[in-house]
Amino acid sequence: MSESAYKFTAFNGGPRLCLGKDFAYYQMKFAAASILYRYRVRVVEGHPVTPKLALTMYMRYGLKVNLFRRDEAERRKCLLKYYG
Repeated sequence: MSESAYKFTAFNGGPRLCLGKDFAYYQMKFAAASILYRYRVRVVEGHPVTPKLALTMYMRYGLKVNLFRRDEAERRKCLLKYYG
C-alpha cells in the first residue's frame, strides 16, 4: 500500500498537488544530512521530549538541542563507518 498523498496537508493532493513537493523533500533531507555530518546533536539535559498530537505532529515543548562541531577526523570516521 502506498503512502497517502494527503499525509502532509501543506502539499495537498489530487489534481492540486504541489509541484515543489519532491524538491522540498530533497532539500529537507540534504539539510538534515549536512547538519548531522558537521555536528553532533544532543538534546539539552532535562528538557522534556514530548510529542504533541495534532494535524501535523510536533514537539509539545519544542526540541532544544546543543550542537557540537565535529572535527575533520570525526567526520572522516563517520563516513568510513557508513561507506567503508
